[in-house]
Amino acid sequence: MNKEKFIKELKYQIRYLNKETQEEELKNYENLDDYNNLKPEEIANSIYQKRGLNIKVAKKTSFLDSVSTIIEAIKSKDKKVLINLLLFFLYAFLLIILIKIPFIYVRDTISTIFSVLVTNNIISTIWNLAFELLYAITAILLFIKLIKTKAKDYENAGI
Repeated sequence: MNKEKFIKELKYQIRYLNKETQEEELKNYENLDDYNNLKPEEIANSIYQKRGLNIKVAKKTSFLDSVSTIIEAIKSKDKKVLINLLLFFLYAFLLIILIKIPFIYVRDTISTIFSVLVTNNIISTIWNLAFELLYAITAILLFIKLIKTKAKDYENAGI
C-alpha cells in the first residue's frame, strides 16, 4: 500500500474523531518509510482505544474483492482448498434452494386467496412476479453475503 492510499484509508477509519485530533494522529504516520505491513483498521482501533473510545472498525470488503480472493484460492490448486470451495458452493446452492420453500408457500397461499376473492388474473400475475422478484433479490443478497464471508475466512487464513 502506498503512502497516499494508507493515509486516505486511515483518515476514513478515524473519521469519528474531531478534525484536530485526526490531524494530530495522521502526523504520526505521514513520515514512515514502509506502509506495506500497516493495516489502517488495526491502527484506527488502537487510536480509539488509546483515546478511551469504544469504537471498533473493521475492513470493508467489496464483492469484487471477495470474488478475486475466491479466484486466487482456486488458482492455488491446493486440493484441500478446492474441496472446501466445492463444498462451500454446494452448501450455498442448497441454501438458496431451501430458502425458496417459504417463498413458494407464501406465494401460493396468497395466490389462492386472490383466486377466491378476485376474478382478475392480472393482479394474481403481478403478485406472483413481485414475489419471484423478492425471492431473486433475497437469493442474490444471500449469495453475496456467503461469498464475502468465505473470502474473509480465506484472507484471515492467509490463503
